[in-house]
Amino acid sequence: MSTSLANLFCRCIKKVRRTVRVRGSNNSKTAKESAAIAICTKTVLGSRRKTLKKFSCSPPRLQTRRTRK
Repeated sequence: MSTSLANLFCRCIKKVRRTVRVRGSNNSKTAKESAAIAICTKTVLGSRRKTLKKFSCSPPRLQTRRTRK
């Protein structure tokens, strides 16, 4: 997919991970990252009518699928 969309998605995850609060006692790093991925998937990809298939942030790569109308 587009490199700019992958960069935007990875930047969103990094920013949201710092500010998100996880419910309950599960306040680990993986729980925060999972919540950040869910939020960024909805905001960045959902507004473009795409769903997440696979992603990587170390080299920014993103594979998406189109959603049904």
